[in-house]
Amino acid sequence: MTKLNKKLYIESIKGLHPADQADKLESLPTNDQSSILKTHTKYFHPDFIAYLREENRDLILEMIPNKQLVRLIQYLDLDDAVEILSDFETQELVNILSKLGTQQRERIEESLKYEENSAGRLMNRDYLAVKSDTTVGGLIDNLRKTRRGPKDFYNVFIVDNNNIPIGYVPSGRILRSKRSRKLKDLMFKNIHLIRYDNSIEDIAYSFRQYGLVSAPVVNDDNKMIGIMTVDDVVEIDHEESEDDMRKLGGLFVNDFYKGTITSAYSRFIWLGLNLLTAILASYVIDIYADQLQQMIAIAVLMPIVASMGGNAGTQAMTIYVRAIATKDINNSNYMSLIIKEFLIGSLNGLALSLIMGMITYYWFDSANLALAISFAILVNLGFACLVGIIIPITINKLKIDPALASGIILTTFTDVFGFLSFLSIATYILNL
Repeated sequence: MTKLNKKLYIESIKGLHPADQADKLESLPTNDQSSILKTHTKYFHPDFIAYLREENRDLILEMIPNKQLVRLIQYLDLDDAVEILSDFETQELVNILSKLGTQQRERIEESLKYEENSAGRLMNRDYLAVKSDTTVGGLIDNLRKTRRGPKDFYNVFIVDNNNIPIGYVPSGRILRSKRSRKLKDLMFKNIHLIRYDNSIEDIAYSFRQYGLVSAPVVNDDNKMIGIMTVDDVVEIDHEESEDDMRKLGGLFVNDFYKGTITSAYSRFIWLGLNLLTAILASYVIDIYADQLQQMIAIAVLMPIVASMGGNAGTQAMTIYVRAIATKDINNSNYMSLIIKEFLIGSLNGLALSLIMGMITYYWFDSANLALAISFAILVNLGFACLVGIIIPITINKLKIDPALASGIILTTFTDVFGFLSFLSIATYILNL
């Protein structure tokens, strides 16, 4: 293995965006990461730790000397600092917090009191909120005089005397208005509030649905305590999409950067569950062992029925797992979607059953066998699409992530039902 040239590596990361610095660091072998971070952390932009992938972050942060780590965290925006520190063990967290400034420490501790993945935990406490009778000129002059408040902002939020948000003014509108204009004459009143206990799914939905750039986070009394901005939501939505994709594939974590043993173990759990479902499907086949011995054609055609059902069910499941995440499914359209999906499966089943029936007839010269597989494909595709929507919706109602559990349950249903339907129908028809 080529030895890392530290001097050339440091030159290659200078001037890069923190996200690119994080990517280049993560691409290095673990030993080289440790060597670089122990002596050359100062050459990285402090924000690089906020861009580290979640699955790698803990290991990489352990490589950074404690003094340097504190310096990096001191520089971070509050929401990024909270996200990183939330993964620390209690003693490590206390140690880091004790070395931060009083104001930063208190604000981080306050944020950590909220539930993980809630708006209260994810929000930024640096925001700009003023009273409605503030003038454009007064606001600009105040911003120039004080160092308090956010460095960058999209909207100025308008609050009443109880600190309850009543509107907002985009920063562009302020810059184009006369100094004498009052903000109450410029503000938009259709403000969308985010509760401190809203989940990341609810937050992402609100931003997508209403095209928000930023939104105030409020407590139980509707008083403003922070904001969520679109850049944070885009990152959250991206992470959620990646998480759903992994889970649909039976992966609990992204093991791209993990070692061979760790990756094998994480995949083994899901593969082990799949083995159990495969045994169940095999048991169904074993019940019809006598019929299979009498006609090898049944054994040849069996995988086709199960495969078609599995693919049809996966198509439906993929659509509705995402629809659950985007809140497109509700009580008013639940039944109509189920009926629609059953009809889709039945229509495709009808077309494919006719095609497969003709192929089977010419292949094995058996009208009965052609009829059996045609009927089995028709029934199985209708059933597969039906369970493809019912399973994720039911699992979601049980407060379980549908992306994680739907796949293996669907596989079990479609395999078992596919084998059972075809073998039962074939046995009946061929014995007539």
